[in-house]
Amino acid sequence: MMTSLNFDAQDGILRSFSDAPPTHYTVKIQSLSLLTKNSLDKYESGDFEAGGYKWKLVFYPNGNKSRNVKDHISLYLVMSGANATQISREVYAVFRLFLLDQNKGNYLVLQEQNERRFHGMKLDWGFDQFLSQKAFTEASNGFLLDDTSVFGAEIFVCKERSTCKGECLSMVKDAVMYKHVWRIDNFSKLDAEFYDSKTFISGDQKWKIQLYPKGKGNGIGTHLSLYLALADPKSLPPGSKIYADFMLRILDQVNARHQFGKVNFWFSASNPECGWWRFITLGFLSQAGMGFLSKDTCIVEAEHLQSSTVVKFTTMSMNNVNFDDQYGILRTFSDSMPTHYTFKIQSFSLMSKHSLERYESEDFEAGGYKWKLVFYPNGNKSNNVKEHISLYLVLAGANGPQTCWEVYAAFRLFLLDQNNGKYLALQEEQKERCFHGIKLDWGFDQFLSQKDFADASNGFLVDDACVFGAEVFVRKERSTCRGECLSMIKDAVMYKHVWKIENLSKLDKESYDSETFIAGEQKWRIEFYPKGRDDGKDSHLSIDLALADATSLSPTSKLYAQFTLRLVDPVYSHRHFEYGTKATWWFSASSPKRGWPKFITLGIFGDESVGYLENDSTIVEAEVTVLGTASALD
Repeated sequence: MMTSLNFDAQDGILRSFSDAPPTHYTVKIQSLSLLTKNSLDKYESGDFEAGGYKWKLVFYPNGNKSRNVKDHISLYLVMSGANATQISREVYAVFRLFLLDQNKGNYLVLQEQNERRFHGMKLDWGFDQFLSQKAFTEASNGFLLDDTSVFGAEIFVCKERSTCKGECLSMVKDAVMYKHVWRIDNFSKLDAEFYDSKTFISGDQKWKIQLYPKGKGNGIGTHLSLYLALADPKSLPPGSKIYADFMLRILDQVNARHQFGKVNFWFSASNPECGWWRFITLGFLSQAGMGFLSKDTCIVEAEHLQSSTVVKFTTMSMNNVNFDDQYGILRTFSDSMPTHYTFKIQSFSLMSKHSLERYESEDFEAGGYKWKLVFYPNGNKSNNVKEHISLYLVLAGANGPQTCWEVYAAFRLFLLDQNNGKYLALQEEQKERCFHGIKLDWGFDQFLSQKDFADASNGFLVDDACVFGAEVFVRKERSTCRGECLSMIKDAVMYKHVWKIENLSKLDKESYDSETFIAGEQKWRIEFYPKGRDDGKDSHLSIDLALADATSLSPTSKLYAQFTLRLVDPVYSHRHFEYGTKATWWFSASSPKRGWPKFITLGIFGDESVGYLENDSTIVEAEVTVLGTASALD
């Protein structure tokens, strides 16, 4: 007689006995006590088929510790042969799990009252407290005899449906730092635009170092440029990306004072490289005694640590959701998955370990617009958020200077309770929010307290994994008025350009232009008028700073720059001539240059005893700092 069993109704779980064995699969475990002895906390059966899908049973002899189960055995049915990046369907199924009473030859059967929904974010259902360990080990009950037990399952698939988009972020546990050393001989003879190192493997990906001996972009002609790049970016699945910490350095082979740069970056097929235009000046690189070029050999090192990967996947489509009319932030639970996008974070704890303060999802479409989710695992510090996680919806593919539309949208942001297969959904008190070029994001600074998020009993963070999502319903849109965006540049860099003009006595044109140089990501030139211009004509030398390609600016864009123009005295530096102090000016397509028609009188300039004219040559210097940009909100 089974005196130790209690069949009180608990949470809708139906318990019964059946003489019929399980229809689809049976698992017999012999020497069960050795599972614990050998630290085997769980046992997974082989795959079996039912209803056109593959399944397996997962058994915890001492209870599922990740769900804080104590004094019970746990048993689950798991949809196998699929995971968050592979499964593309929702499968609704009724199932029963069995435990054999070996004394009587019948089965204890546990069944939920309702069908359950298996999908990429919730592959398992079952019973945390299938049976107390006391009842399971009681010999009179017959469940454990001669250290042997028998379990089983039968499944009836009711319906299925698919699909919407999502992604999975996987942080790499115990990521390994890889170092690659590249020796470059005969450096002075390098004549190609760039060179690639041999391919090396780090974090299951192929990488290479790219070196531009004469510079790239804003470093052309002045700096050596250095990059880390994916060796085969086309091998990545569409939409996938890799987060990596890396350091590039050029070794000082004499003094061990290496030149290095360190950064982290999301690599992808569309962004396969990251590095520095201006890694080291060509003058400093070749300077005698520095050791960067020893016997015409340069040594470059890369230290690389792959911290995570993101893989795009397809998951389930959902029903539309009605918004209720309560005030405040509405917190509800939903059985339906987010309609438009889902992303899963694995090895969540490693985000903080790798200093990943925020994560931006890939773009997804809803209502004819592109959006993305932005998640702060430790709260949005810029909004002074503490002890909470923050989650936002952002209008993507647009920014302040580009978008001229207001988009009114209602939205809900989701967090999966993995224990119950339901979603915590947060919604603003207003039915819709206005997204536009000045305010691209809306969401929740305090989406959930970190205490509640981390509590295993809530199911939001299970096995160091969590699942977020979004659904967006665009209500209306309209074009906004015209405007502009001013962006001041933090830590603006001053660029100096030196121009030597020879054979001055033979100059017969009205004006001459220096070589083009780059400052503040714009091309510039110096304009020199040997006989003057405007009200300085025939009496003064005139000098201007000008945009080299003013037509590349849009008609409403402008650049705010500080600059100095000077004539150099090659003997006495304290006698350089510059007109007043530093000048500032808004440069634009309609006003592309600024300078002085009466920079210096031709008489003073032509007097060789003054020092600006030597051997029929003069030297002009320009120092340019771009301090800000202004663009129209088109």
